[in-house]
Amino acid sequence: MPPNVARLPRNSAGRPVPGNIAWYEADDDGAILVTRDDELGGHVTCPCTPGNGTPRFGEQCPVRQRQLMLQRCCGLCTQAIEPTAQMVFVGEIDAQYYLEPPLHPLCAAYALQVCPVLHAAGERIEVALTQSYTLAEDRITGVSANGTLRRSTFPFGDPVAHHLAVLEFYLAFPDTPERLTAPTWLTQRGPRVCTVNGGSSNRK
Repeated sequence: MPPNVARLPRNSAGRPVPGNIAWYEADDDGAILVTRDDELGGHVTCPCTPGNGTPRFGEQCPVRQRQLMLQRCCGLCTQAIEPTAQMVFVGEIDAQYYLEPPLHPLCAAYALQVCPVLHAAGERIEVALTQSYTLAEDRITGVSANGTLRRSTFPFGDPVAHHLAVLEFYLAFPDTPERLTAPTWLTQRGPRVCTVNGGSSNRK
């Protein structure tokens, strides 16, 4: 386990909870909370605090997701990714964009090996290696008759979008990514965490 991951809040089973995951307390009703300001226009907000309540794996806190994307921070450990460092996006094969924030290579390798969903997906999961990405905005434009949210993608910082739709997440488009299936990357290129005399050391 990478040291910064070991410091994360944990669920009741003792599993570290990624920094982008939403937490719910007993009195939360699941309602979408929307506010407005000059910087973002209408946007979804979230009062959750990591470590308070119960985490919902697979559901992102929109506030922290946007912060991590904007600040180039790892979606697992929440620490900054250096401007010149390579980062990893994890998703489906040939994904054009990613809703999950980028990861440090070591954090990505850890997640791919311990997350049951990612591990079971095998060759259906791909890593995109890049040093930079371009952001876009995923905004809610309305609600259908059956309650499904309608969404559209807008350019990052588009002032017109502030008045047309409600921002929920940022989308990351990797710049000239190198793509490998997750198993191939792990076995051929990915960093490892190995046990040495009862401790751990990183090797490549």
